[in-house]
Amino acid sequence: MKRIIIGILSIISFVLFSCNKSSSGGGSSTQPAQEPSIVFSIDASNASISPGSTFNVNVTLTSTMPSSSGIKITTTLSDQTNNISITQNPPLTSTAAKNSITLINLPQQHWCNATIRVSSVATPTNTSSQNFTVVYK
Repeated sequence: MKRIIIGILSIISFVLFSCNKSSSGGGSSTQPAQEPSIVFSIDASNASISPGSTFNVNVTLTSTMPSSSGIKITTTLSDQTNNISITQNPPLTSTAAKNSITLINLPQQHWCNATIRVSSVATPTNTSSQNFTVVYK
């Protein structure tokens, strides 16, 4: 009988402790609002042709700005012939919906794979990317 009472008290204590722990949430009952997903458009497409070693791309955020911290736009470029990465400008941080970026160091007569990645400054995992090909003729 003593074992049954101790067992029941142990179960009740465990249930009460579990309920208190989950409802406390570490001292704060409000959760931060989730940011809207990043959605953007670019004015470049596959098989873009550049007359020089640079190529301008307009990036337009079509979703709501994710936070007051803004967005970070990162560009990467690689040569299709040998898959070597080509150094680009550092990422651009902006709070504007429309931004102009420039791909640099395009090798002449080599197709390149370009990636434009837009992410939230406040939540770097909130990201989206688009790819296209470009050549300097």
